[in-house]
Amino acid sequence: MNKRKRPLMGCAACVAGVFTALTVWQNIRIKTTRYELRAENLPSAFDGFRIALLADIHSRRFGEKQEQLFARVRAAKPDLILIAGDWMDARRGHVEDCIAQAKGLRAIAPVCGVYGNHEQRRIRKTGQDCFGPALQKAGVQMLHTSGTRIVRGGMYLNLIGVEDPAEMPNHPRKKEMANAMDEMLGRVMNGVLPDEFTILIAHRPEFLSIYAKYPIDLVCAGHAHGGQVRLPGVGGLFAPGQGLFPKYTGGEYNEDQTTMVVSRGLGGRKAPIRILNMPELVVLTLKAGI
Repeated sequence: MNKRKRPLMGCAACVAGVFTALTVWQNIRIKTTRYELRAENLPSAFDGFRIALLADIHSRRFGEKQEQLFARVRAAKPDLILIAGDWMDARRGHVEDCIAQAKGLRAIAPVCGVYGNHEQRRIRKTGQDCFGPALQKAGVQMLHTSGTRIVRGGMYLNLIGVEDPAEMPNHPRKKEMANAMDEMLGRVMNGVLPDEFTILIAHRPEFLSIYAKYPIDLVCAGHAHGGQVRLPGVGGLFAPGQGLFPKYTGGEYNEDQTTMVVSRGLGGRKAPIRILNMPELVVLTLKAGI
């Protein structure tokens, strides 16, 4: 070997080692990202109301008995915890672990959530839903294209959730999924007044234009995994349902009167390693007024 090449190869190996170590470290740590949403129609009793948003856990573990995850959520001091789908990985299942996780979160604050495509896929494959009843027993309120009211100080806000349409029969295309989402929202939003503050939990961020057709103030979504690999100045490289260079990977997006916050998620499926894309806990604080 040329002696001049040895230092270069050694340097390259050192850089590769540092990058690998950094990537591994980033994949086992949880980043907390905070947002503040101001709304004129937010009831005054909810001024300062704090929401912890989790998504796309995919049966992943953070420390023994999820203690790292629980510690992060506990430190955020949420009034409400929302799960935007894909608690589990459809192939691995780990239903018992997911239930234990739900119980740990419920000990911190009330928990509401929706199914993602992985829960729906597992139900379709097994022919039964053993997850939902166990979650309900653990004290988690699942919103299967339904809604509820969160009451505080004699005032309320609307919280609604919609099913993920990906697991409809015959592998629907994006247009068919969009039509199904529009139809579901039309049903669940029936009776919601335009001036009432309304939060939607929806697994998929790519349907923001449909969500914005309705008087929805805040959408909490996931599914995109932060684009899996994030590059400075570029953003995420790939997201399920959006393909290469996706538009909605993480952060805050606005369309008409609707604000959507997308969690980068905590896990991954086909590509379990996230690059420059730490697992994320989102904390949202609601503020009354302009």
